[in-house]
Amino acid sequence: MTPRAWTTRRSGGAKVTGRPTGCLVRPQKLPHPLVFNELARAASVVAQIHHSHGIKAAVALSRLADQFPNWSEDFWLAALRRAEWQREPRVSTPVVTPRLRMTRRSAVVLLSRSVIPASYGAVREWAKLAGVEGIILHYADEACFDPGYLGHRLSVLLGFLEGWSLYRNGPYEPLFLDRLTEFLLAAKFLSVFDGAPRDPQPMDLAIRLAVRRPGFFGHHVICLAWLLRHRSSLSPTQVSNALGWVVAASSTDYPDAADNVRIEPCDDKPTTLGSLEECLRDLLIRGTPNIHLLTLADALASLWPNVDEHTQRHVLAIASHFAHDPTAEPGAEHGRPRGRPRYPNAT
Repeated sequence: MTPRAWTTRRSGGAKVTGRPTGCLVRPQKLPHPLVFNELARAASVVAQIHHSHGIKAAVALSRLADQFPNWSEDFWLAALRRAEWQREPRVSTPVVTPRLRMTRRSAVVLLSRSVIPASYGAVREWAKLAGVEGIILHYADEACFDPGYLGHRLSVLLGFLEGWSLYRNGPYEPLFLDRLTEFLLAAKFLSVFDGAPRDPQPMDLAIRLAVRRPGFFGHHVICLAWLLRHRSSLSPTQVSNALGWVVAASSTDYPDAADNVRIEPCDDKPTTLGSLEECLRDLLIRGTPNIHLLTLADALASLWPNVDEHTQRHVLAIASHFAHDPTAEPGAEHGRPRGRPRYPNAT
């Protein structure tokens, strides 16, 4: 199936693309053909532990497919199998909810109280009033101040912001909005957030610490990459707060060894795009089966052109570290890394 821009018609028959929102209206994006065929699956993937990663993974897949157009369809099919893309739990239809008259404030209150199924209708109406961009920016203060364990409150939120251009006005928009609703409920955002700013931290310190201690499945790096990509959409205080979280998370000693990964720079490969591509391909094909293979590879590819050579050596080392699958070791239970249960969207 060939990708095309989604279009809709308003009364009077005029064809339009997109929806005016008054803030951060992003151009409609034509998906890569590989991604286009996976949009329905991504929007129907639901969480089985805490947060669904379907939309975020689809954006990662889109970015990687654009950055490495020479990767074959056979390679991508193998990478999707390795990421257990086909095994993610799914729904088939949007949630049915009564039609509600909704203001932005009433939508915020319903979501903060986890009122079901009205919250689904609230997000749909809020999106009509302010666009998905308006919803995302409403929660950006709290998400940047407290991205949560593994940084999902921020990275997944920004995944919905970027993913909206793939779904706006398309046939899977209702499924997309339902997954956004479930994320907002699971993230437990407050109806009113008034957090004090964190102590400012320099960006180079956050990058240096994150690549040395990337966290479980590289989540400190993943969150950092999403932040750096979208910092122009955020206020200086929001960026500063999120950088403070990266510094704190990358400096914490966790009880679980999988969270305390320490990375030394890779000295046996040149810092070239060829080395990056080789390491990312190994990661996607040989890493522990998990949907985070896609999001980590995307994060590392995103960081690469924006960091110095020494940090690039850490990027290569992170990819090589997570390309090692501990489930293949003798005595390891198939599909389960030692010391931590394996779930596609573990939190």
